[in-house]
This record gives sequence, structure tokens and C-alpha cells, in this order.
Amino acid sequence: MFTETILKLAEANEKILGISAAMPSGVGLQDFADKYKERFFDVGIAEAHAMTFSSGLAAGGFRPCIALYSTFLQRSYDQVFHDLVRQNTNVVIGIDRAGLVGEDGETHQGIYDISFLSHMHNMTIVHGKDEIETMQLLKQGFDHNGPYAIRYSRGGNFENVDYNSNEKIPFGT
Repeated sequence: MFTETILKLAEANEKILGISAAMPSGVGLQDFADKYKERFFDVGIAEAHAMTFSSGLAAGGFRPCIALYSTFLQRSYDQVFHDLVRQNTNVVIGIDRAGLVGEDGETHQGIYDISFLSHMHNMTIVHGKDEIETMQLLKQGFDHNGPYAIRYSRGGNFENVDYNSNEKIPFGT
């Protein structure tokens, strides 16, 4: 779902960039990297750098999307706060493996991101109830002003997703 949606969005908006911290296939950005080589950046195992880098790109008018596992997001706490939130930059953070993820092991449970992001002013955190809402919320993230974190679980069934839908999901529902 994440992969298909970001590819569709990037096709329509050349300002959308993809950023990975050494895990493009794990977070669903490998197809983006293959299709949009000039718009994809893998910064290596440097989540903090990914945040600062994306903030600078957003200040330059781009719409970066950083995708990382929830458990690795904590490595960039200071940069999320100082470079995204305090600067109110238009960056989408794709938080993969949000929640309990069973077979990924105890160190990969995505259970802390809500607690350390929710107290940050200017930060919007969303999580769809299903694949359709998640796809729509990702689309809305690129129209949102300010930092936008979208949480999504591992896997899913995407047979019934209408990628052309423009239905808006009201915040707070």
C-alpha cells in the first residue's frame, strides 16, 4: 500500500522525494528508488541525518518522505524536534511497523513513537483503521502544512484499494 501510493503520488508531483536510512526495500521505497533514481536518497544508517536533510529539502520547496521502522525513529528524536517540528517543515514521515509486529522480534516492536512524537507542537500523527484510510491519509500528508507522521502496520490486503479516490479523512476521527 505505501509503495503503490507513493509511486502514484510521485508520478503526479515531481517535488515528492523518497528518503531511506539503509532500508529501501524494508520500508517500501525500493520501487520508488528504481523508478525515480534522481528523487531518491539513501543516507545509510543515519536516521538523524535523514531528518535534518529532509528539513533542508522541504525548506527548498520539495516534499520529502522519510520511511523508517518505528523502532529506529527514536534515533532521530532531537532532529525531529529541532529540524522538523520547530521549523514547521513540510516533511512526511512514514512510520513502518507501527505497533506490535510479532515475528520481527522484541527489539522491533513499534510501540514508542506515539509517546515521543505526541508532545511535539506542530506534529501531526495519523494512523488509518485499514488500508484504504491509510492510503488516503498518506495522500493527505503531502498537502499538509508542517511535519506529518503516518503510522502503518506491516503487511496488509490491498486488493480493494481505490488509488484514485480523493475522499478526505477528517482529522480527529
